[in-house]
Amino acid sequence: MTHDHLPAVSDGARREMAEGAVRKAREAYERYAEAGEQALNAAETSFAQAFEGWRQVMHATREAATQLSESQVAQTRKAREQWETAGSRLYNAFEDDAGRMMAAMREIAHRMLVASDTNVRASLDFAEELAKASDPRDMLKLQVAFLQDQSRRITDQVVDLHQTTTRLAREAVSRAETR
Repeated sequence: MTHDHLPAVSDGARREMAEGAVRKAREAYERYAEAGEQALNAAETSFAQAFEGWRQVMHATREAATQLSESQVAQTRKAREQWETAGSRLYNAFEDDAGRMMAAMREIAHRMLVASDTNVRASLDFAEELAKASDPRDMLKLQVAFLQDQSRRITDQVVDLHQTTTRLAREAVSRAETR
């Protein structure tokens, strides 16, 4: 196939044109390669910065999560310790109060039992003496003496019981105020 309609170009000119085209292509490629390298460097820099940013975010997040976790653990541990301490104090206070209350109730019950026993024995003694009385005059004297003694005994017992309960109540209030 011949191209007769094209002007004739000498071999030297064709070579020159070819070499010029190759030179321009090479220069264009060099610029392209340089631009690609710059783009690659920029991308690498950008990726490195992004990666560093993410690394810092992840580190900060991990650090924050660790601190939060440690904080939560510490707060949970502190709350548990406070709960245990409060529970222990409450239990000890309850046990102490219950023990003291039982001791106070025992003391009051003991005093009441002693008073009741004293009164029952006095009544039995009175009944025995009354049974031995020979006349109504002796019976009346025994009754008056018994009523006077019994009145004195009951008054002493009530005063003793009042003093005991007052003392025990004051001790309980004093313990409660010191907590």
